[in-house]
Order: sequence, then C-alpha cells, then structure tokens
Amino acid sequence: MKTLRITNGRIIDPANGRDEVADPFIADGKIVSKIEDGSSEIETLDAKGLVVAPGLIDIHVHFREPGQAHKETISSGARAAAAGGFTSVVCMPNTNPAIDNAGTITLIREKAQASACVNIFVSGAITKGLKGEELAPFGSMVNAGIVALTDDGHCIQNHEVMRRAVEYARMFNLTVLDHCQDYSLVGGGIMNEGEWSLRLGLPGWPRIGEELIVARNILLAELCDSPIHCQHISSGGSVRLLREARARGVKISGEVCPHHIALTDDTLQAFDSNYKMNPPLRTQRDIDAIIEGLADGTLDILCSDHAPHALYEKEVDPDLEWTFNKEQSQSLSKNTPFHGWTLKGRAVRTIVAGETVWKAC
Repeated sequence: MKTLRITNGRIIDPANGRDEVADPFIADGKIVSKIEDGSSEIETLDAKGLVVAPGLIDIHVHFREPGQAHKETISSGARAAAAGGFTSVVCMPNTNPAIDNAGTITLIREKAQASACVNIFVSGAITKGLKGEELAPFGSMVNAGIVALTDDGHCIQNHEVMRRAVEYARMFNLTVLDHCQDYSLVGGGIMNEGEWSLRLGLPGWPRIGEELIVARNILLAELCDSPIHCQHISSGGSVRLLREARARGVKISGEVCPHHIALTDDTLQAFDSNYKMNPPLRTQRDIDAIIEGLADGTLDILCSDHAPHALYEKEVDPDLEWTFNKEQSQSLSKNTPFHGWTLKGRAVRTIVAGETVWKAC
C-alpha cells in the first residue's frame, strides 16, 4: 500500500495532548511517526499553514437510505461528510423501513461498504417502527452491528417503555440517544414560543417541551445507572438541568448542532422555511447558555443533525475564508439557511485509512 507523508502541518490532537509541527506518516491505513526506508512508495502532502487533525466524527446524521434515496443516499451523504472533514458518521434509524431489525442493518452496512468513502456506523431503533410502543430486538441488532439506540425523529412518550429500553440497553453496554420532545406540550408548534412566534402568528414550540424530557432522561439514567444522551439541545434550561445532573455523577450527556448556536428565532420573520428546525431556533439567551455549557464541559459533543433539509459542516483550515454555495454541496440536499454566508476555516483534504476521499479544488 502507498505510504502518505504529511509535512509542515500543525498537528492538533487533543486526545493525545499534541499541538506541534511534525511530519506524520500514514502507512497501511494507520498513522505512524516513521517508516522503514524503502518499505513502500511514498506520496508527500505539504500541509504548511494548515491544521492536521484526526478525522472528525459526526454522531448524528440522516442519510435517508433505504426509502428516500431521492433526498439523500449513503454515497452522497458520505461525500458531504468527507467534504466537511468527517471520516466517520453515525446514521439515525428513521429511514423507510425503520432500522429496527438485523436485515435492514445488514443492508445498510453492505451499501456503505460498497459505496461510502467514509466510515458509516449504524444506530438501531429503540422501538419497532419508531412507534414508541414495543421494544425492537436489541440482541439481534447488536449482532448485526449497531453502535447505539435511538428513535430519533420521534420521542418515546411512555416513560415505562423508555425505562425498559434503558435497562435493556444496559445489558448490551449500549447508550440510548433521545430526541427530547414532549408532544403534549409542543403540540403543533413550529418555532420557538416567544416574541417572534407572537409577532408572526405562528404556533409556538416552548422550551419546556424539551426540558421536561431532558429531566425525564436524567431521572431514568440515575435510576437505571445507564447512560442516556440527549440529542440536539436547544434550550438554556436544558443545559442547566444537564449541568446539575452531571455534577451528581448521573450518566447523562448532551450534544449541540451548529444552527442552534449560529441562528436565532428572529430569522423566521421572512417566513423562509430553511430556518424551520426541530427543535426550533431559539433566542440569544439560549445561545449564550449553550455556549457556556460547551465551555464548561456540560455539553461535550458537537454534531450536525445532517438531514435532507439542510447541510451543516464543521471545518478544519483555520484561516481560509470562503463563501458557502449550496449548489456546490456534495449532498443531494440543497436546503440550507447558510447559503451565501462567508465562513472562516474549511476542510481542504479528508483522508480515511491513508486514502484521500475528498479535497478542495
């Protein structure tokens, strides 16, 4: 196999405490500090002025295959991930059919192996058909290769079902990921409940509709002594609940998406549906609380919640400024509130197991 040598780059590897200029090699798909002379053909990549970092991991994506391949496929979604510097992603199970059985999991993994340029990991549904009623067969799904459990896109409203799911997941050392939304409180809400929902005459989606389920999950994680991960946190109140619980040692965690720290609910005054999210965009007060939660470690994961409705990418080159053009997106989806934005920092090359899977033109 060809060996890749990356020269003159600033290596940033927080997990190993590295921040230095060095020349690593990638041989046989692995990063090494040196190689034996004459062991293989060496390709050199000059990374002067750039950051060389471990591949980004996105634990929350929707690739819509099977069932809605006209919106996104595993192949196109993987290309979009690579263009943002991601080398591994975790797919959510709200496909059609839902990923609630070993057969569907095997299908997705085979498609990923055949067509994906990045590593694809699969999450399995908590309940059959994502209906929140009957638990899916965790054991057979684990054997088929799932890495987590979630009904993302749906939230289990029955607390007894959720408790049994967490207890069952503990037997397989799996984390339960939860889309936190109390349907009875949210109702038909389509944007943050507040000043702008009143001004625009649109149904409000109150913060408590998220916070109540976050509180439920904290109690269940504590009761069952098993981890629960709260997806796409949007409310400052949720951050407070998570901070207090984690201080007690509860196995609870949360994630943040770029749109929930970059945009506020006043963007909907133009009635542009690109700004309609679930959970919705909230206020600057919520953004300040979320950023504080990121800074103090209450929230320890950034993810995209990439779906056919929008593409959100984290970038790598620290100085390059560029303008995002939705027509140049690698994703099949062109829906985005960030079209035309000037951004700073961009992935210029993505390498998986020593092979370049994407590079900027």
